[in-house]
Amino acid sequence: MTPLFLAPLLRSGDMLMWSQGAAEPVELVRETLAALPGLDDLAVFLAGSYARLISADAPSQLRIHGMGAVGSNRELCAAGRMQVHPVHLSQLPELLSNGTIPVSVVLLQCGPCDPSGTPSPGAVQAFANYAVASARLAIAEINAGAPRTFTRHPLNLSRFDHVVHCERPLIEVPQTRPGELDKQIARHAVEFIQDGDTLQIGIGAVPSAILGNLLGHRKLGLHSGVIGDAVLPLIQSGALDNSRKQQDTGLSVTGALAGSSELYRFADGNRDMLIEPVHYTHAISTLARFDNLVAVNSAIEVDLGGQAGSEIAGKRYLGTIGGQVDFVRGALASKGGRSMICLPSRTASGHSRIVASLSSGTVTVTRAEADIVVTEWGSAQLRGLAVRERARRLIAVAHPDYREELERAAAQLPG
Repeated sequence: MTPLFLAPLLRSGDMLMWSQGAAEPVELVRETLAALPGLDDLAVFLAGSYARLISADAPSQLRIHGMGAVGSNRELCAAGRMQVHPVHLSQLPELLSNGTIPVSVVLLQCGPCDPSGTPSPGAVQAFANYAVASARLAIAEINAGAPRTFTRHPLNLSRFDHVVHCERPLIEVPQTRPGELDKQIARHAVEFIQDGDTLQIGIGAVPSAILGNLLGHRKLGLHSGVIGDAVLPLIQSGALDNSRKQQDTGLSVTGALAGSSELYRFADGNRDMLIEPVHYTHAISTLARFDNLVAVNSAIEVDLGGQAGSEIAGKRYLGTIGGQVDFVRGALASKGGRSMICLPSRTASGHSRIVASLSSGTVTVTRAEADIVVTEWGSAQLRGLAVRERARRLIAVAHPDYREELERAAAQLPG
């Protein structure tokens, strides 16, 4: 790859999409941004980003689209720069391949090639690959610094207009250390996880605390959209061996790695781990085939009927839909499956997160999909219950300072 390779290929009006998370093609993106003065209009579609490649003070001719406040994208949402597309990850393959989200330029990073010339997924099976079918320009970046990982859905380089090579360390995603509050939530959550369960669990302080409490479990499985460093002790100790999974037996499956260099080294050459695309990892047809799938997610607020808001607090974007609903529905479709929403009972500023009604009015998980809500005060099992009983159980796990207020609101609930 030579300097100024990409800039002459860009056109005003293009929309770019590139590999997300740890696999962002940093130099290609920087070249794109350097080309902005020569373009009247350019759009980007961002998924999860941690590298802060695009800031809120980017030139006005750069139109920013995305899926919400993931990683450093929260700053773009706060500044009003991002046009948010509220979609499930499982919808992306169709929306990108048919041009509904009109991506015209794809920049996709992958890992080292095998002897046949087929690249490995690297750290991420990028959503951007689905846009290649409708894009006018597709560029694959093969990063020799990425882990050599494995998949049943390898990339076809013949679909790309250009292939470039680099060797660059992957973006490392800081791993949040659990505090005492996170550990309290985790202690209640692990009561619903049994030996032999298959876990969907992401990254963050509460997921890390939950995983840290599972070292005494056995024969756990892993099927997730993204994983971080916290899974390593479970795998290395033998607590997580995937031996009871009904499919991908013996294999940990994820769509992305988001952690430190230790995680990337662990994945390098590891045939017991698959990095798979979203049309497989998030499909209800995949998830429903597991027995005892446990989905662990979070939310900003949960109302007294069990509805969860995971995107907006008031008028501020703090999260995204992502794959949450895909996995909630998958867990409910799984024989013996469970779906947990884990959250502190109040915000850092002291506002209750168990609420009479969602402050944004935006529902991510409907009350028909509510199952188990966990706070530091305990757990509320809601599936199939009437509204008033749900409210009673949720008030019991709300912060004590707000229970009387919530009880007054519950008395006014219809039904």
